[in-house]
Amino acid sequence: MSHAASPDLTAGSTSQPISRGDRIATIIIVLLYIALQCVLAVGHQPWRDEAQAWLWAQNLSGLRDFLIIPGEGHPPLWYWILRGLSLFLDFSQARYFTLVVAIVNAVLLARLLRGDVLILALLLCSHVVMQYWGYHFRPYSLVLTAVLGALLLERNGRSTAASWVMALACGFHFYAGFPFALWLLVQLQRGARLPTLLAPAALGLFFGACALVSGLGNPESAPSSAHLADMIAFNLAWPLTWPVLRIWPTAILSLALLCYGLWHQRAILLTLLALTILFAVGAAAVYGESPWHSAFMMVMTVMAFVLAGPPGAKRWVLIVLLTPQAVAGIAMVKNRLENPVWDRPDLYAVIQSDAGASFDPSRQLIGWQDYNLSPIAAAYDICYISGNNGALLGPVDWRYRSEGAVDPVFGTIPTPYWLICNECAPALAAIAEAGRATTELARSKNFDDGMQIAYRVD
Repeated sequence: MSHAASPDLTAGSTSQPISRGDRIATIIIVLLYIALQCVLAVGHQPWRDEAQAWLWAQNLSGLRDFLIIPGEGHPPLWYWILRGLSLFLDFSQARYFTLVVAIVNAVLLARLLRGDVLILALLLCSHVVMQYWGYHFRPYSLVLTAVLGALLLERNGRSTAASWVMALACGFHFYAGFPFALWLLVQLQRGARLPTLLAPAALGLFFGACALVSGLGNPESAPSSAHLADMIAFNLAWPLTWPVLRIWPTAILSLALLCYGLWHQRAILLTLLALTILFAVGAAAVYGESPWHSAFMMVMTVMAFVLAGPPGAKRWVLIVLLTPQAVAGIAMVKNRLENPVWDRPDLYAVIQSDAGASFDPSRQLIGWQDYNLSPIAAAYDICYISGNNGALLGPVDWRYRSEGAVDPVFGTIPTPYWLICNECAPALAAIAEAGRATTELARSKNFDDGMQIAYRVD
């Protein structure tokens, strides 16, 4: 790809210098984002998805497990990185890895947008990039790194290297295959030779196959038709974070804006529409409502506008699409800063204090629902008992548990024991039915997992 045709969202091409004012504004915005990410990361209480991957990474054994993560439905690359981090760091230290990635992403995005201060601010403030694709200890920030890196590589005429980077993104999440597909189809439309794309495509397919096989036997990954139409609308209305607004009228409006914004680049538009609709349907069937997954559609949209470039893409349309995300992102920052982790009791520390030095979580601590104790297991390097199936847990194996199940273990293990639960009524009913008494010790609200309560059972 020639330098003159390089992707750029801004009205000024890469041949035009960035004004001093825009350069200063860019630096200020990036520094503010970095400062917020640092504060948010320090005040963040890890949630179950962050801990579950870490716990699995510690428990992988044998080549098959390292390629096919048991029951997770994810490709393996993120777990390899976690295993490497675990050689030097504990969970509480390692989770800052994605903070570093988020900082790198802010710099890459600033370089990509070349002085388009407004779109830079909207993207960095967006609910997606500020939260789940930012400092959260999940692979999404690395997917974003790959996308930004690929766009910058193409700008410098290195499209083949960019294709390999996009293929690596598929090793972090199955859904990264959608932006990769957009990338490959646009490259073909622009005259790229098919042989140069086959090897990266094969690598992406390999990672996708690993994820599909990994998800076999996981009841959570089985397609569902319940409320499917509403879920599809929820996904298609990705610009709006508030669930009450993610309905069919706003979904259709979002698609209409895409059509208007990319009308003069119909090949890219049709590719984006096809992949967006396919994603919305597939994600609705498998995951339902998931803002960190529907964010892949936002990433594809930004990619499409960057690849289309001016005058083929209408910049103001992208601004309209991103503004609600930025408003939600700023509101979320306010909420999280008002509820830092140090303002809430550490439930495990409360239980340790109540139980005394002889406390053994592998015999005396039950979690219900079991996955809500994953962050405690990761932070304290412990095992505990599943209230769903009675198993001794590090990571939760989704293949051998049932959501909402209550195991007889509540009435069979010796007292005293301790319980951490959320939506506790079924567990408390089982305890009462066994003739045992509960004493509430403390409660703490995890911003992402909800209210959790610690009990002693006698």
